[in-house]
Order: sequence, then structure tokens, then C-alpha cells
Amino acid sequence: MITVLVVDDQPIVRRGLRLFLTNYEDIVVVGEADSGPNAVYQSGQINPDVILMDIRMPDGDGLTAAKIILSNRPKQKIIIITTFGHDDYLYSAIDLGVSGFILKDTGPSELAQAIYNSHKGGTSISSTLLGSLTREFGRRSAVSAESVKSTVDISIPLTVREVDIVQCLARGLSNDDISVELCIEVSTIKSHLGRISNKVGTKSRLQTAIWAYRSGLIDAHSLD
Repeated sequence: MITVLVVDDQPIVRRGLRLFLTNYEDIVVVGEADSGPNAVYQSGQINPDVILMDIRMPDGDGLTAAKIILSNRPKQKIIIITTFGHDDYLYSAIDLGVSGFILKDTGPSELAQAIYNSHKGGTSISSTLLGSLTREFGRRSAVSAESVKSTVDISIPLTVREVDIVQCLARGLSNDDISVELCIEVSTIKSHLGRISNKVGTKSRLQTAIWAYRSGLIDAHSLD
């Protein structure tokens, strides 16, 4: 059984997410919170497996709450609920090590899959949204390329195959898509991703893709 805490300041959103998840017997919403501080409190009281976290809330933002929760209870998984736009908070959320992002208007099956993926330690984000996020952050990095490169170790040696995989990752391809494009087994891709993460010091697929842009390995404009 996967336990879930829903955090959003809008009651209708919380009810909607809860309703979506009633169709899945192995997922149960065990609590709700309407602010960041309340989310921190609830996460300690009920110890959920996964937290669906809104970012912008008037009585305490979700980003601050996520930082506290992941610091105190790193085994809890946090999925950011977002409408996705040019949101400065998202950049910081990635660095915190959140498990992923879903859209507020996502369907029940995608929401459930995000929770399953997150609970297993994966990145709960659709390939389309991953591509959008990495492109946006890549453009931001390009504006101040010199300052970005000065904070990123671009001398880390990746093999040719690892570079191929990172480039596919930054385009938003899933492991299955990468397998087809590069003609290698999914299990091999997973092994490569693990080694890449160890080399560059990232915690998730999303962070690895962002690292590729920050390091200059990938030009965001070349993917337009």
C-alpha cells in the first residue's frame, strides 16, 4: 500500500486529487494539508510514502516545506504539482531533489503512474514535460553561460554512449524510447544512467538532464 499526502491551498484541487486516486486499491490518501507548514507537520505525523506538493500557497510555500521534509525525512518522495510556466521556483525544486512534476490537470492514470514511479525511486514526470523543463532551464542557463560554466565541472569524463544517453534524456525520451533509438537494452540504459549520476553527482533523471544544459554539453536552442 502506498500512502499519499495531498498538499494544496485550494480545497477543490485536494478533493479532485483524492477522487482520482480512489480507483487504485494500492494507493490511499492518508492526509491533506493546505499550507507548507501544515505539510511539514503532517509529513511527520502520518509519515506518508509520497507527497503531492503545490508550490505557491499563501500561508507557506511548498518549496520551503519540501526542503525541510527532505532534510528531515529523505525517504519520503515529493512530487511537485504545477501548472508549469516560467516559474522560478521550479529551478530550485529540482536542486532540492524532488521526485518529479505533474500537471494539475493531469489524468487519473498518469497521476497514479507518477506515484508508482516515485515510490519505486524513479522520476515521476511525463516525457513531454521533461523536455519542456529542460529546454526552459537550458535557455536560462544560456543567458549567463559563463557564470553557469564556472559553477559546473565540465571536465567529468563521459563515454560516447553515456553522452548519447544524456542527449536523449534531455530531449525527454523515456528508457523505452532511448532503447529503440540507440538499439540497446533498457537494462543497459539503466546501468548507464546509474553510472552517469554517480559521475556528475545528480539524484534523478531530471537533474541529469539539467546538468547537461548547465555544463554546456547540450545546446538548448539546437533542440527547438
